[in-house]
Amino acid sequence: MLKAVSFSIAPGEAWGVIGASGSGKTTLLNLLLGLLEPSEGRITFQGGPWSPLPERERRLRRPLIQAVFQDALASLPPHRTGWEILQEPLHVWKRGDLRSRREAAARMAAKVKFPEVALAQRPGAWSGGLAQRLALARALMLEPALLVLDEPFSALDPTLGCHLLDLLVALKAEGTALLLASHDLEVVRILCDQLLVLREGEALCQGPTGALLSRPPHPHLGELSAAAPRLNAAEA
Repeated sequence: MLKAVSFSIAPGEAWGVIGASGSGKTTLLNLLLGLLEPSEGRITFQGGPWSPLPERERRLRRPLIQAVFQDALASLPPHRTGWEILQEPLHVWKRGDLRSRREAAARMAAKVKFPEVALAQRPGAWSGGLAQRLALARALMLEPALLVLDEPFSALDPTLGCHLLDLLVALKAEGTALLLASHDLEVVRILCDQLLVLREGEALCQGPTGALLSRPPHPHLGELSAAAPRLNAAEA
């Protein structure tokens, strides 16, 4: 359950959402994606009621929101090849012909450093890192207004993680809004302009990322910051 959580994301702005497990990060993301309905309060887009339904998105001529889920492998259709997964959004939205869709899929795969040879395979043949890269590529095929990311670098090695982080920074500069839920405070520090800290479903604090992380206004944020290096060291 979320209580008293309120924020606004502008085009080209990135918000980070952090908090311990069970703090409400996934609930917040699911509300924005339309997977849950709010029992009270409201979600708006460009001043009007927010609806994730494809009919409204088509009227606006741009998909409003796409997502990269933490369990990327589970989010991909197991019976489709990489080629089919990347081209499906273009087919659904009736963009381009068969040739142009395949070319667009190849370009996007290269952008996220997904090997073209693996596009002929199905998700069951991929590692977690490959699945995360393809999930990001699929989300970007339709150039969404808002990209929702749930731990998008968790299965990536540092080199690939840095490459995709640079890609997201570039997308933000081009006007894409981002919402990132993550335990990696260094990624949040680099990518996110604003920060929302959740604890047991409530917003403890929010504001400019650099200011909050350098001088935590709440002890819980200080605890999260202090724990991050130890977690990284334990994983090394």
